[in-house]
Amino acid sequence: MENAYETVIIGSGFGGSITACRLAEAQKKAGQPVSICVLERGKRYHRGEFPRALKRPKEWWWRDGGKNGWRGLLDFRSFNHISVLQASGVGGTSLIYANVQIDACEKSFSFVGPEGKMRWPSEIQDINVLRKYYQRVEEMLRPSPIPDPPLKTLALRAGAAGAGARDRFALVDLAIYWGKNGGEKGVLREDPFERKKFNGCKGPPQIGCAYCGECIIGCNTHSKNTIDLNYLWLAEKLGVEVYSQHKVLRIEPYPKNYSPDPEGYIVHYQDLRWNFSGTVKAKRLIVAAGSLGSTELLLRCKRGYKDGQRQVDPTLRKLSDMLGHYFSGNGDIQAVGFETNRIVNPMEGPTITAKLDYGDKLEGRGFLVEEGGFPDVLRASLKRLPGGIATGRRLLGLFRRFARRIANAELIEGIFNRLDFDAVRDALPYLVMGIDAADGKMSIDEEGRLKIDWNNTNSLKFFREVEKTLREVTESRDPGLDGNLMMDPAWQFGKTHMTPHPLGGCPMGDDASLGVVNDCGEVFNYKNLYVVDGAIVPSALGPNPSKTIGALAERIAEKMIAKGI
Repeated sequence: MENAYETVIIGSGFGGSITACRLAEAQKKAGQPVSICVLERGKRYHRGEFPRALKRPKEWWWRDGGKNGWRGLLDFRSFNHISVLQASGVGGTSLIYANVQIDACEKSFSFVGPEGKMRWPSEIQDINVLRKYYQRVEEMLRPSPIPDPPLKTLALRAGAAGAGARDRFALVDLAIYWGKNGGEKGVLREDPFERKKFNGCKGPPQIGCAYCGECIIGCNTHSKNTIDLNYLWLAEKLGVEVYSQHKVLRIEPYPKNYSPDPEGYIVHYQDLRWNFSGTVKAKRLIVAAGSLGSTELLLRCKRGYKDGQRQVDPTLRKLSDMLGHYFSGNGDIQAVGFETNRIVNPMEGPTITAKLDYGDKLEGRGFLVEEGGFPDVLRASLKRLPGGIATGRRLLGLFRRFARRIANAELIEGIFNRLDFDAVRDALPYLVMGIDAADGKMSIDEEGRLKIDWNNTNSLKFFREVEKTLREVTESRDPGLDGNLMMDPAWQFGKTHMTPHPLGGCPMGDDASLGVVNDCGEVFNYKNLYVVDGAIVPSALGPNPSKTIGALAERIAEKMIAKGI
């Protein structure tokens, strides 16, 4: 690693990888050396390297800041009335996202919060502003509908028909390589998307989707078009340096009168692999560690914190007081239709393949119902044990107790109480998302650990309409599913949610009284400091947010380049 770069990027998800790629392209086009460094706290996963052995929990879970070997793929964090699932690895949460690429709701950008203020900055209050940037994301991720819908897709369509909502059903665009001409499951192809057209860089080899259902635990065939296989892949080919297992601890501005560049930043990091600390200088610094990671880091810089007995003083005191505001779980809620009248087999096919669009409900700020799925790794692993499923159920009890310690206890109890290896074949999971009130508040304790206060009061009308709709879809008889609905137990008993789509914390706004960053992602009061990820989204988006986060990153990168690279 060099001592200094033109641009240092913290995080390698949608925001970090897209800006790295576009800035590298611009520097190359201008005949300049590429001077960009990406710091990622998680590991790099090559094809076939995602964890599958349940007996190795440290390969699965990220805990305690990566200490004592807990540097796994999945980072599950519980807060007040909400839990968040995110990934840790080169490629960010794209490693475990469900591939869905959908534009935001048109009314998302005119959202007025419970406080009575228009949330989005004036430059982005119309979805048409993002149209060309959505197109750029599509050109890179190549989303398309599933060519051979599995049984769970057909089950969702039947549920829609039974509820009188057949016209709401549609396949969703998925960022997946299906194989040549939509066939060839499991066949390896060199550069199947011919990304050699992009800057003369050849793309990575990928295998046609095998419908294994393992999208959300890391795709070992690289059939998913995760960010590390396109934007970041091309960025590295152009000369961007990516350092995995480098956790950023804090950032500070250059000292006054620093030569040659008084408006840059010093990034303090810890190399988790070799356990040493270091610094790197940046003329431009992009924070792209996700809604939780970026907000926590900047809150530490604004407030200061204790590191053991040592007090770490604030380094960015002038950050807006809006830091930590407008947290949202994107209206996420989960449920399962049990004992339906058909074989569903939710372990087959990508995690999500289709949707029911209820965007017209609740005055145009409605929701999507998507069918879910889950990998068969658990059951398959247990069947291989001596004693088969009987032994597996005993080990499952141990896993249950371990899971209760790291996750929401009510959620874990509800899941395990209904986990029957012989009954899941007729179960249809639901993943619902929409436009909640986005009025959560993020803060830190004196040790600098993130806290989230999520009050459901202003979102209850939304969630009640979701539950009513799911009952109609699940319980309607012929030609419907004629099943029984179980809402997420954590919601039923404690009004607690689990979301893989955290948004907000560093919201965009027209000035520092309304947001942390402007519409170009630049932090108010700090030149050349940017936030580019889901943290800048000031409201729920409705549909799966990755495409919109990508479009915002494309727009911000364009604005950066226009200012000078």
